[in-house]
Amino acid sequence: MKPQGDSVAILTHFGRTSGKAYRVKIWWVEIDGELWIGSLDATRGWVRNVRATGRAEIDRGRGAERVTCEPVTNPAEIARFRAAVKRKYPITSRLLALFFERESCAFRARAADSGSPG
Repeated sequence: MKPQGDSVAILTHFGRTSGKAYRVKIWWVEIDGELWIGSLDATRGWVRNVRATGRAEIDRGRGAERVTCEPVTNPAEIARFRAAVKRKYPITSRLLALFFERESCAFRARAADSGSPG
């Protein structure tokens, strides 16, 4: 599984109880210089794992970077994330929202401290 240029990243997330590493392709955006990730469906496995562990690895084509993931709970901030996604992925995001949108979610992903455990 490889990142696809500037559009798709590979997210490695870790099982809530097993700690097992899983990989999934996701969309990402930058807002005010910060990396944001999220989903149109907050019940997806990777979302539940990231919410529970607060950590992941993201590869945007420059190698994997360890991140801590802060859930965004403010509805206005989630709307801001969705607007950024619509700007970056104008056609696909609208098509997917028609068929797959449930409860949306977003995370701010920040570089993890190099001394923190894996």
